[in-house]
Amino acid sequence: MAVTPLKSSAEFEKAIAEDRPVVVKFCATWANLCRTIGPVFERLSALPAFSGVVGFYQVDIDEAYEVAQKAGVGPVPVFMAFRDGIKIAEVVAPAPDALQELIGRVSTMGNA
Repeated sequence: MAVTPLKSSAEFEKAIAEDRPVVVKFCATWANLCRTIGPVFERLSALPAFSGVVGFYQVDIDEAYEVAQKAGVGPVPVFMAFRDGIKIAEVVAPAPDALQELIGRVSTMGNA
């Protein structure tokens, strides 16, 4: 599954309102840690264990500043997990294993 970019508040609101867990990556092209963890997020989105179970989205905080502000983004990269419009988890500047652990944990919160 591909990581879908979110460019507006309306797209963000629609994505986080899904009844399955979604993980949103908030990054900026100038942030070294974002360039490092981005390919890991892409690879995790393609794993069969998560495909179709978790939604994968990304927000460039410079292109969609209002979305980042609405989500309360501070340091980047930050990964936030949502379900039914409610934030259920967050991890800032994770190592690859911490990011995989976050996605694994929220994937068990699939459709009720």
